[in-house]
Amino acid sequence: MNRSLLDQNIPKSICSVSRQAMIVLAMAIITVVFITVFRPFSIYESLDFLITHNLSHLIDSTEDAFYLAMTSAVVLGSVMVLCSRIILVKSVRDKLSYRGFLVWCGVEFIIVALGITIWSATLFHPENIGIFSLFFKVLGRTSCILLTPYIFCGLYIVIIDKASQIKALRESIDKQKDSQQKTHILFYDDHSEMRLTVKSEDLLLIESADNYICVWYMNNNQVKKSMIRNTMKRVVEQLKDSSVQRCHRSYMINMDRVKILRRDKEGVFIEFGIEGVFDVPISKTYLQNITEWLMK
Repeated sequence: MNRSLLDQNIPKSICSVSRQAMIVLAMAIITVVFITVFRPFSIYESLDFLITHNLSHLIDSTEDAFYLAMTSAVVLGSVMVLCSRIILVKSVRDKLSYRGFLVWCGVEFIIVALGITIWSATLFHPENIGIFSLFFKVLGRTSCILLTPYIFCGLYIVIIDKASQIKALRESIDKQKDSQQKTHILFYDDHSEMRLTVKSEDLLLIESADNYICVWYMNNNQVKKSMIRNTMKRVVEQLKDSSVQRCHRSYMINMDRVKILRRDKEGVFIEFGIEGVFDVPISKTYLQNITEWLMK
């Protein structure tokens, strides 16, 4: 990790009691699986004392002693880690950097090793080894056993962090897209590839031509046309919430650019008042909708 990453705050989604409890539970499960499968450090050698002295009335085999010792150690360690994480979340949840989290985990690890040392001294009564020697022995073995769970925990936090960054990036892109769509109209072809972007205020009309649409718009005070392979049906669906409304089976018009609504013996027409742009007919199907738009 570089320095800039160490100084960054860990994801806020991680800094909750429920999420930390889930992480501690996962660490406990990984630890149990690891100890059960690999039986590290000749762990059976230390269990005879349980059978012959402390719990002889409950335990009559090394296997039973192993599961009792493992369960109690894992429960003790999990409770200590959970309490540590609750204190962590409650005290520094809004300003916890990766550096601070690593330091906290290091101190937490030493405290857990100390707790297991006291537990071991109480349960096994190792008379041939001093408390400090026992602590460093427990610390070394605990380090090896918990290394995998802590690594998984760290990877999980990094994954959550990256997922949060990706989500924030997507939200930012969607927000920019929504903002752009309010000021611009994007036209796509039938393969959903963008072909044309026009300012909303410059768009005049859209004309259907078989499997193509013809977009009429203003550019530097001149009328421009652009052909795009797409259907009117798709464009209507895309622009249903905009000011571009369908007025005929073959035409859509930008209601903000309409100058005149004209009715004569040939029907009802829209005039834009721009040279080079024809009058667009309005069919009876869409007349009421267009009239209501113009009355707003």
